[in-house]
Amino acid sequence: MITARKSAWFERVFAVYNRNLIARRFEGLRVAGLDHLREWSRGAPLVLYANHSSWWDGLVAFQIGYVCRLEQYAMMEERQLRAYPLFRRLGAFSVVRERPLQAARSIVYASDLLRDMARALWIFPQGVTQPNDARPLKLYSGAANVIARLPKAYAAPVAMRYVFLNDFRPEALARIGRPELFTAVTRAEVKNLTATFTANLVSTLDELRVDTQSANFAEYEEIVAPHRRQRKD
Repeated sequence: MITARKSAWFERVFAVYNRNLIARRFEGLRVAGLDHLREWSRGAPLVLYANHSSWWDGLVAFQIGYVCRLEQYAMMEERQLRAYPLFRRLGAFSVVRERPLQAARSIVYASDLLRDMARALWIFPQGVTQPNDARPLKLYSGAANVIARLPKAYAAPVAMRYVFLNDFRPEALARIGRPELFTAVTRAEVKNLTATFTANLVSTLDELRVDTQSANFAEYEEIVAPHRRQRKD
């Protein structure tokens, strides 16, 4: 597997580049539930399991984590990490889900990283990109398997969506669910925990869809403004 090689200075430089990239390509990035991450106690590591509907998901996840000052890592498909090796400097490491032994090594590596309780891990457990509203939602058990190797861990769903609202460019939107603490999860409970994560992510995705349809963005904080507004400011 390909391990992470985090670099604090590279993260700072990339955060500026990434913010400008999102600002140019989208009509901003707005997020609900940021306080769930800002108020995370660091008394146990945090696993963020997110849907995967676009190539942009990883960049949006990075920007959310950076704004909330997370010591973050991410599990990334090995083919993609080989294509974008600099993501290792942001905390990305590889997984090959189609090969059980290699996938198991990535789970062990991820759980070892999270022995440091102040760290957060992003996982996109669908394994492939799918439309936001595709149902049934199927998640691999990676997030649950990581948690089963830890004494305790928080886990929270993150829903992302890209929609055209009032501009010729789409807007990037995300909603973060409330973290839930799991303790002493056994291997026998992995299947049930994955089912719980699936239900939680579906619920968060549905909430985001309803917010979008009703244009109800009172809970959403703009963490990246569109480029045209940045230039005016």
